[in-house]
Amino acid sequence: MDSKDQRLPLTVITGYLGAGKTTLVNHMLRHADGRRIMVLVNDFGDIAVDADLIESQEGDTLTLANGCICCSMGGDLFYALSDALDRQPRPDHLLIEASGVADPTRISEIARAEPELRLDGTIALLDALGFPALVDDAQIGSSLVRQIAAADLIVVSKSDLQAPDALSELKAQVAALAPTARQIEASFGRVPLEVLLGSLSPAEVDEIPQGCAHYGHSGHDHANHDHAEDHEDLYSRWSLARDCIFGQQELADVLKDLPAGLLRLKGFVKLDGCWALVQAVGGRVEIESLPRVPDHIKHTTLVAIGLKGQMDTVELNRLFSR
Repeated sequence: MDSKDQRLPLTVITGYLGAGKTTLVNHMLRHADGRRIMVLVNDFGDIAVDADLIESQEGDTLTLANGCICCSMGGDLFYALSDALDRQPRPDHLLIEASGVADPTRISEIARAEPELRLDGTIALLDALGFPALVDDAQIGSSLVRQIAAADLIVVSKSDLQAPDALSELKAQVAALAPTARQIEASFGRVPLEVLLGSLSPAEVDEIPQGCAHYGHSGHDHANHDHAEDHEDLYSRWSLARDCIFGQQELADVLKDLPAGLLRLKGFVKLDGCWALVQAVGGRVEIESLPRVPDHIKHTTLVAIGLKGQMDTVELNRLFSR
């Protein structure tokens, strides 16, 4: 989290029952790389089973049981969010694992009402095996459609168990429901944290080659990560640290033309007279003016991650060449 932007980044994780939300959250916690991640788990039943499955440090999980936070527990959610904001030290990131029947749009609206929070994105988990039948169900289908339509990023779980033709048909159906969202496939929640979270950590900044654009391996040592091979096979990275200045409208125009294979872009851009914090996930782009940035940021500094073979790094270099 940017040391000048003291708002707590919040990511909403949604998906129908059994889609793999808890598996994804546990993967994120195991590979937090020093980030303090707090998880707010919403169980729909009386007993908080999902919260018991979270592999978190004691005190880092908040539980809301016996209801869906998007419809009947607004007050309890505000209380839980206040608890997270009052923690000392404050977490670096807050995850809300919504119940399988929750409407993530309503959760996001509640979060936006808190000025000390910044909505980082909505991630929807989709079960590649169960989705085709569930989306056509008269009672369940509408919930799935709402969850997908609200997402910035859609993680298709159990894709390795689905037939290739059926998987292609499913992804086309999902693209029609959420045309601006990005889709990625994952097994057991194995998705790089830089795809899922938008907070640019100092460690990520330190890895960017200064004065040039770079793509390929990020330079991070994956020797102790069991997911390294999976990630390097599926994703490519691009980064830039260059002494270039953009006009505000010029930057907005550039961000409208980001290549389709890009999953997430984040970083600091030098403008005329100030700085901008840039966040792009799926089809959603945010530009925030900052009076200054952390001391270790000297130039326009951006990192991006996308699907290997689909993220056009040549186009990224062209867009940000100044």
